[in-house]
Formats: sequence, structure tokens, C-alpha cells
Amino acid sequence: MGIETIKGMIMNTAPLNSEAIAVWMCSGFNTRNAIWRFEIKEKNIQLELIHPNDFMHSQKTLASAYNLNTNDEPWRLPFETLWKITNQNQSQLKYIYIFPNPEDRQRLEKLDEIDILIRKCFTILKENHINSVSLILIPALPIGEFNTNLADMKSASQMIYSINNWLSENKVDMKVYLVDRVDDFSNVLK
Repeated sequence: MGIETIKGMIMNTAPLNSEAIAVWMCSGFNTRNAIWRFEIKEKNIQLELIHPNDFMHSQKTLASAYNLNTNDEPWRLPFETLWKITNQNQSQLKYIYIFPNPEDRQRLEKLDEIDILIRKCFTILKENHINSVSLILIPALPIGEFNTNLADMKSASQMIYSINNWLSENKVDMKVYLVDRVDDFSNVLK
């Protein structure tokens, strides 16, 4: 099916377009964590952890999901999580995938890390029969790069490259939406 870009906020656009969102989050002066802190927790969207699904991970992760201690937020876990929305009608949106960021970094240090994250994410989505996903930028600032705008464009290019490779290698019919507020993804996807 391929990749499309959408201008807007992911929690506004994803329910209209995709079954899942996949988000890389971090704490600090950014809006990435607002998806978890405000769009999910404050709106009391109830979630069921479906990956990882072993008892040890499930109990710890479920116990920490709505804990007031921000150190327990799911991106800080050393493993990815996939949550199923259980209590609210979010149109098409049924799943939330959270990339691991246990060090709570603002950006990845290598563009290759994006490829690893994308491959793991899309494999888990495929295993759970999820056919459409919306993503926001996974930011990287490679060592030696100081221009964050240029780094974001490189990160976007790496995401597109990794997604296309995974889709091609796995021959999967998945619809992918790249979402951002100012539609910068469309400049890179051309």
C-alpha cells in the first residue's frame, strides 16, 4: 500500500486513518510525551498490554502505566510495548505502539538506530495483524551534526528508507502514514 504524509497532530489524524500509532517519546521540553501524559492518561483511555505478553513484563508494565511516577512511563522501559485501546471509540485507532527509550534521550545518536526500531515495530505490528500505522518523527542527531533541522530531515529520510525496505523485504500490504504538524515529511517523501 505504501507511505503517505499527513499534516496535523497524530492523535487527531490517526483515528481517521490507521489502526495503530507508533511513537518514540522522551521527557523534557517537547510535545512527544503529551501523547501519553495528556491524550491517553488525562482522557482516561484504558489500555491492555498485548506485547510483551509474558506475565512478568505484563504485571510490571500494567502497574506502571498510569503511575504518577513519570520514571515509570512506558517509553522508559527497556523493551517496546504494544497496547490495545479497550474503553473508548477512537474510530479506526485500536493500538498504541511505544518505542523503547530507557535512557530517556531527546534524540538517537545514530541514524542506524532508526532502522532497528522500525524493523522491530513493523514486525510486531505484522504479528498482531495490524495493517495501518501512523508515525511521528523518530529524531536522531548523529555525532558531529549540530544543525537539528538538517538532522530532522536526515531522520525523516532514514525512516522512509527503513519503512520501504521493511515493506519490500516482507511483502506486506501495510498502509503507513507519516504525521507532522507542518508537513515536513512530504518534502522528504518526494
